[in-house]
Amino acid sequence: MIDIDAKEIYQLILALSSYTELKRKILLCLAHIYPRAVSGAQLTSMIGYSGQARTLYRGVLDRLKADDVIFLDRMTPKLFSIRINHKHHLMKLLIELSQTHGEKLKKEYNLILDKDEKNE
Repeated sequence: MIDIDAKEIYQLILALSSYTELKRKILLCLAHIYPRAVSGAQLTSMIGYSGQARTLYRGVLDRLKADDVIFLDRMTPKLFSIRINHKHHLMKLLIELSQTHGEKLKKEYNLILDKDEKNE
């Protein structure tokens, strides 16, 4: 467990408030399921977007990668592995808060992932 102080939480709130709703959903989802990585299809399912919206958020993922808050690894020409950057100071804090206080949401995300993996 990391040592959390009010200043760090304030910095995290400021950082997250500068992002769009979609970017916040992505980061919160990835923080709750850390250390797992997900595909684009799995991520859209977990944040409640339709499969057709995948091309719409690809630019969003590129911007989050440019901000160094996610890792976006190309597995094949059309398949990406997406995970939160656990080395980024504020993302480390978000992971800690999500893992410690977000058990209900973590279970929901894991149910979606497990269901998706069974369908593959």
